[in-house]
Amino acid sequence: MSREPMNLVTFLARAGVGSRRSCDELVRSGAVTVNGETVTFPRQKVAEGDTVAVNGDPVALRDVRYVLVNKPRGVASTRSDPHAERVIVDLVPDGRTLFPVGRLDVDTTGLIVLTNDGVLANRLMHPRYGVPKTYRVRVHGKVTRRALASLREGVVLEDGVTAPADVELRKQSAKTALLDVTIHEGRKRQVRRMFEALGLPVEELHRRRYGPLSDKGLAVGEHRGLSTDEVDALRRAGEDADRAMAAEVEGDPLPLAATDAAGGPSGASGDGAA
Repeated sequence: MSREPMNLVTFLARAGVGSRRSCDELVRSGAVTVNGETVTFPRQKVAEGDTVAVNGDPVALRDVRYVLVNKPRGVASTRSDPHAERVIVDLVPDGRTLFPVGRLDVDTTGLIVLTNDGVLANRLMHPRYGVPKTYRVRVHGKVTRRALASLREGVVLEDGVTAPADVELRKQSAKTALLDVTIHEGRKRQVRRMFEALGLPVEELHRRRYGPLSDKGLAVGEHRGLSTDEVDALRRAGEDADRAMAAEVEGDPLPLAATDAAGGPSGASGDGAA
């Protein structure tokens, strides 16, 4: 079955060149050719069989998938785990071809993206410049103003002070408290460690938002494919990470997520914030 013609900027985004915003700029700059002719109109139609090149290098559409999963408790957020009854890729049809973007603890519920787009996954999992992630947290104890201030200013952990978090105390009862916390890093078990350092052990933890994505309408245990607009928003988040990395002082290494034997991003490193 032949493919319907699509806008050039959409073609470039689906080929993994960048977000539609960055691809729009690339086309207007004169860096893109179609069948050997320079095209500066981003909505130029590209038909099946057309040859598209960026700065002289041919690009092609990729067979990529992007799936959002609301992970249940008891499921490991890796492709394989001999100690877990279930792994997250088994929640999605043909999920064994996908890789989790970051990870959540077995006892943590919430959003994880599965994809076979290794470039985007590695950008999103960068440990220092990860996309913002919002968690609903239930802790044991009373959350004081001092504790809230510490979360908002940075909590001292064994691997350094955390970046400021956005925190909203939603409910305080006699023994527990409910909060929404947004962090911008991806350290291992970061949210749990932040609260433990303040004497507030975490009883329940759920990731409600991952960058532009939310769990609205997606029950725990369910999954859905991402729309073109959602994938584009994730690409923009990844590009923001790239720009932040480029601004680093030379000599300050920033390791990207590892890859496994299959050549894709591994779920065992990177964004392990919960």
